Amino acid sequence: MAKIEKFFARYEEGANTFDPDLMASLYTAEFMAGDPNGVSCGRNDQALCDAFVKRKEFFQQIGFKRAKILHIEATPLDDRYTMAKIHWHMTFEKQIGHPLDFKFFITYFLYDSGTGPKVTFWISHDDEQKVMQQAGIIPSEA
Repeated sequence: MAKIEKFFARYEEGANTFDPDLMASLYTAEFMAGDPNGVSCGRNDQALCDAFVKRKEFFQQIGFKRAKILHIEATPLDDRYTMAKIHWHMTFEKQIGHPLDFKFFITYFLYDSGTGPKVTFWISHDDEQKVMQQAGIIPSEA
């Protein structure tokens, strides 16, 4: 499990720095993402790196301070696949002196071809955008 903990230490670093190269290195060539609104497919290409840059810009606008992993519960599924349930704590401070804390629960499915784990699928169990809209950090869609 040390390999999984090391992987998520790097993931946490990427979640805080928004380093597109670091984040891209943590995903398989193709991957899937799910949340309460459905599932989408992605490709680990320049568009993904561009999305990390845009995420950084957006998160800076809404007062992002930090993301921290609170707990990792990893379950090996076989020699190549691991399911990891991650509890995230995120802090935003859009209005100075008024930090807002959020906890999100995400399940990641990791694949290891022999060179280290990479995300192949994740499920965000919360509609993170809706949660942040309800907290007033981002505007509600019309």
